[in-house]
Amino acid sequence: MSEQASRDDIRSSITQIDRELVDAIARRTALVEAIVDEKVRSGLPVRDRDREQAVLREAVERGKAQGVPQELVEQIFHALFDNSIQLQRTRFDSMRDADLNEASVAYLGGPGSYSHIAAQKIFARRNANVVPSAKRDFVSIFRAVETGEVDYGVVPIENTTTGSINEVFDILLEGRTRIAGEFMLRVDHCLIGKASGSGRITRVFGHPQALAQSRRYLAGHPEIETHMSSSTTRALERLLEEDDTAAAIGGEDAAKLFGFDILAHGVGDHEQNITRFIVLARDSKLPARGVECKTSMMFTTRDDPGALVDALTGFRDNGINLVKLESRPIAGNPWEEMFIMDVEAHLDDPKLRDSLTTLEAHTREIKMLGCYAADRIDRVRVD
Repeated sequence: MSEQASRDDIRSSITQIDRELVDAIARRTALVEAIVDEKVRSGLPVRDRDREQAVLREAVERGKAQGVPQELVEQIFHALFDNSIQLQRTRFDSMRDADLNEASVAYLGGPGSYSHIAAQKIFARRNANVVPSAKRDFVSIFRAVETGEVDYGVVPIENTTTGSINEVFDILLEGRTRIAGEFMLRVDHCLIGKASGSGRITRVFGHPQALAQSRRYLAGHPEIETHMSSSTTRALERLLEEDDTAAAIGGEDAAKLFGFDILAHGVGDHEQNITRFIVLARDSKLPARGVECKTSMMFTTRDDPGALVDALTGFRDNGINLVKLESRPIAGNPWEEMFIMDVEAHLDDPKLRDSLTTLEAHTREIKMLGCYAADRIDRVRVD
């Protein structure tokens, strides 16, 4: 047998194993669906961390016995766990709808914008098509949801690099929409253009957030002028009108969509750049009790010394984790502040209800913004 024939036989065997892996994952996913149905009937929690840890530990030990690195086994099983958890959450969360085949969704910008990508990913989890309704500003997105023009809205609300998007918070607090879900999108900013390299670039277009998150790269190229655009989509549309000395800041998916080249990867200031998007709805169901939830709210404290500390003691005493607490000025009331808070708890949890009773005793106003499934998955580990 020739060396080429031997190599072809080995590759053929690898291909067969790869196909068997995919078939096994499909069978596993079907069994997860069956587990979901049982959990729905029994009211069991979505996650069983003890079970996940036992499965992972057995897989790691089995891998070690056959020379498979622990890190590789953990990566594979964490991906399987993540997929199973997300699959189950879609059956239990605020947006659950067994008959959902498509959803009209309002978002900022158009094709290629990060909001467009987030919307596609959110509803792909539900096997639902997105009927897009691109908007030029955040106010239009909220209005479209409130008037029933669309089923949902998707807006960015905070970023790990630049912090909260205050305009979105302000509109959310003033409006009638509710948070029905969240989605964490990892952002990898790229320099996008027509040229074969970045050396000829003299100007860059981008959304203000994208430009702000790429300050270090841009500061290292003082010859480049920056131009703000209303969205990533608009920045790329502008790029279509320019010559090859212009570029834009955007994602790789956007570059492919518009047929542009990637001139430089990773131009963002931080590798761990994650934008949190929220899903807006006119009305939303409460998630099933078995889902790990966040509850978001706004409150203003009484004008008493220590009022904020006193207001939060119920959450401490009940062991409820605060994942966000941020102050915002109250329009029309100089030097007075309101507080935005996210807690890890279901709105119907008796411990949260008790904590809210304490909160009410020390506040002037509380506005509930939504109770919804948390998107982040804390992964189990083995020693």
